Amino acid sequence: MGLTAVAAYVVGGGPPPGGLGLVPLDIQQVRPSAIVVPGLIVADARGEPLLSGEDDLRSDPGRGGGPLTGPTLDAGARAFALTNVAACARRLLDRVEAELDTTLPPLRILVGCHEVGPQRWGGGHYRLPASSYSELPEVAPVDPAGEVHLGSGRLYVEHAGSRYLHAPGHNVAVVTHEVAHHVCRHVADFRLNRLRPPQDQTNRRTAVEEGTCDYLAAAMLGHPDIYGWHRGHIPLSDPRRRCLASHRTMTDFRGGHDADPHADGSIWASALWDARSHADRAGHPAESVDGVLLRGLARLGQDDTNDRGPEARRARKYYGTLLSAMLEVSRDDALTAHLEGVMSARGIYAGWSNARAREAARRCA
Repeated sequence: MGLTAVAAYVVGGGPPPGGLGLVPLDIQQVRPSAIVVPGLIVADARGEPLLSGEDDLRSDPGRGGGPLTGPTLDAGARAFALTNVAACARRLLDRVEAELDTTLPPLRILVGCHEVGPQRWGGGHYRLPASSYSELPEVAPVDPAGEVHLGSGRLYVEHAGSRYLHAPGHNVAVVTHEVAHHVCRHVADFRLNRLRPPQDQTNRRTAVEEGTCDYLAAAMLGHPDIYGWHRGHIPLSDPRRRCLASHRTMTDFRGGHDADPHADGSIWASALWDARSHADRAGHPAESVDGVLLRGLARLGQDDTNDRGPEARRARKYYGTLLSAMLEVSRDDALTAHLEGVMSARGIYAGWSNARAREAARRCA
């Protein structure tokens, strides 16, 4: 089909869901329940036919669809999820591939996953093949390159004065965050999965990865309150809100196996957002911080070590390790100094472990 206008939510400088619009998408193939674009397949996991013509690529969001809207609106909402997800994913992948002059491995995104009878799933995750999964077992083999799985939606939120089923495929921030895990896996490879058997990779995420994915979502949205649509009932200061306008520092870092990597990761994400928001102080546009981060991820991934020992894996969890890589690839002294200043204000220093940074920050508090 080539370049085709498809329906998607367009977010620019505000939280999701954004405004409904038509965006150009290079479509290679339309299947009854899937869209194929370069480097990406977006499919409805339930396999029911949703796309029979070009008009279906411009379906109405139908307030998220679901059992309360009726079959016609629900089918349209599911078709919209396919185009919205494809547009969101391709936007981030285009930015990454242009900055790094590379092509990432193809990504499969499944929408409407992990439904058991009438019970629906309202979340999303990035899955790699593993010998076992901590939750939500897989009924089909997972692609060794990784897959994004999105639920069909379970809870209702408010939008434009009406009730709206929060379908993850309709939320630009959720989609972008999960696709960002694909970027992290194949650019930085925080967990050194390339050294593991393809069918026995780890799906455990570190705080630095979760924070990086939140930041990339915010950068694509141009707004720090990435989850404000479906978590608007949670105070902005609560780590569960994951708002990047937070003032959290390394004094708030927990660490350890029982800590939530999303909450700890918000410290790193907020520091990056602070650097982005004030990049003009260094004479640079906000996007320059995005570029340094992506090149830093690539620098980290260029480490050709074959060591998966505890020390090698532990060092890749540190904010200071990624910051060192970012400073190494920074192309401007003023931007480098800006990054160092913003990060140090949060208690993050190049080369430092998270524990060292936390203890130093608490001593100074």
